[in-house]
Amino acid sequence: MANSILASHPLSSLSSDSELSIAFELSDPFHMPLDRLESLIEETEPGTEERGYLFGLLDMRRAVVYTRGR
Repeated sequence: MANSILASHPLSSLSSDSELSIAFELSDPFHMPLDRLESLIEETEPGTEERGYLFGLLDMRRAVVYTRGR
């Protein structure tokens, strides 16, 4: 079951040498500055699953920031 979940993840199709893959290797997307995450979104092709995933991640991160009052 885990294999089917991992295979359907939006980032599972990234090549290991893509800019997005390298960015995630260098820094955890859950802890990188929001402006860095926004720049990754801008660099990602519109209408792709990867971009949708990044927007979801950004929304989640903003919710955490606003909940904490920062």
